[in-house]
Amino acid sequence: MQEINSLKGAEMKCINIHHVGMWVDNIDEAISFFTDIMGFRLLTRCPRGRIGPGERALIHAGDQQVLELLTEPNALPRPDLPVHPVGHVVGIPHVCLRVTDVPAWRLKLKAHGYTVSEQFPETGYEQTESGSLRLIFFVGPGGVGFELFEFEEERPLPC
Repeated sequence: MQEINSLKGAEMKCINIHHVGMWVDNIDEAISFFTDIMGFRLLTRCPRGRIGPGERALIHAGDQQVLELLTEPNALPRPDLPVHPVGHVVGIPHVCLRVTDVPAWRLKLKAHGYTVSEQFPETGYEQTESGSLRLIFFVGPGGVGFELFEFEEERPLPC
């Protein structure tokens, strides 16, 4: 307890989220999805080295945001979890990406063989605390759930 009390005067702060790590079962498919379909950029791809067997790739997702893709021969398959909002489980059920032109993304993803939810709302935009938006959900490589949303008008969050 004394150690914790001695930290009270320290200048400590959490600055932001540096990256989001994601275990994948097929790193080639995941890299192709994020670069060829989503338009992000591959920064690095290398063996995990002393961390363990498998590979690690970093994907630049814009605005200093990074996705870390990790593989390992003994990684367990993702459980069959429902994609939000169909059901809810503790943990991270989906990754949300901000996009423009949700209807065009829906067509593109379907053309690449992904099962995509109907657009919500079906037409126009839904008013939320964040602003007026529309969105879709789909299951991407390795069974990872994704949400794509687009703002018509964004409101600052009350922080």
